[in-house]
Amino acid sequence: MSTVPSPNRIARNDDLARPSYHGESAGQRHPVTALNHMDRIQQLNYEKDFRLAFLESKGDEFQRLFEKLMAKAHPNDFMACRPWGNVGDRKNDGYLPSARSLFQSYAPNELTAAEAIKKINEDFEGAKAHWEKYFDEWTFVHNARDGRLGPHIIEVLVKLGQENPKIKIGHFGYEEMLAKFRQLNLQDLESWLGPSLTMEANINLGYSDLMAVLNHISVAPVPATSEVKDVSRGKIEANLLSHAVAEFLKIGMQKSPLVMQFFNTWKNPVYGEQIASAFKSEYVALRDATPLLHPDEIFGRLEAWAGGMANTTPTHKAAVLAVMAYLFDKCEIFEDAQTAEPA
Repeated sequence: MSTVPSPNRIARNDDLARPSYHGESAGQRHPVTALNHMDRIQQLNYEKDFRLAFLESKGDEFQRLFEKLMAKAHPNDFMACRPWGNVGDRKNDGYLPSARSLFQSYAPNELTAAEAIKKINEDFEGAKAHWEKYFDEWTFVHNARDGRLGPHIIEVLVKLGQENPKIKIGHFGYEEMLAKFRQLNLQDLESWLGPSLTMEANINLGYSDLMAVLNHISVAPVPATSEVKDVSRGKIEANLLSHAVAEFLKIGMQKSPLVMQFFNTWKNPVYGEQIASAFKSEYVALRDATPLLHPDEIFGRLEAWAGGMANTTPTHKAAVLAVMAYLFDKCEIFEDAQTAEPA
């Protein structure tokens, strides 16, 4: 990979300056190359992608996500464990020697209370039987969407800690995984999730970039009546979008005036309404899908639908986000704050 300075390292104004993304102060941070510097927009793009991956990963997919994250955050240290013949994995879903930590992954919301308690106790006792001399911490890794655990889960973890005072009982959900994710450098993120939207691409977005996105969308007939409303206060919060997705969407809103100007000056005066109708139909289908999708998942699938197979460059990603943000602003996709039902 070339080390020539590029959009990976550009001047940033104060409100978009990159925070201490490696979880360390400037004085503590390990030296990194220009390729490891990312702007605020890249950070939000990758955090949004990770949030979507977390939500969409179930069962074995979630375990693979956890393993990939830990392997990148702790190279040449973390060891994923695969089942082996009739031996299985011996109650080990991953081991971090440097911290003497053993991990076991769960999908607690997919189990009954009795099943969850039984599985946790069996896994912990099995881990002690096979690995006790190798670990000081046993960590419960889970994919609860909102990070909250049921009281039965909390109680069994507390009891394990009381009954095993020499072993630290930990828990590891979305927030803990996100903290690990934030330790990854730009090269790690690009190799895992591909190229990101950049500040430069967002700043330089033009009509031709918007057209490249809109061209592949099959426009819908213009509805008989079309009410265009300005975004209501609290719409992001009412739709329960996560911080990562909400902040990413706000970046796109900076380009809403460009999208509006594009539609207002386009040769077909109803083109904007046709595009809006197509997006709304796709949104409604996702909103009403069974099983229900998390609002972040709806956002991610809309983004994938709008971007198509070409959504692999920073410029294309900027155009997709700008169009989605414009339609969000105009209340064509997602629910208005005044009509969204409380969770």
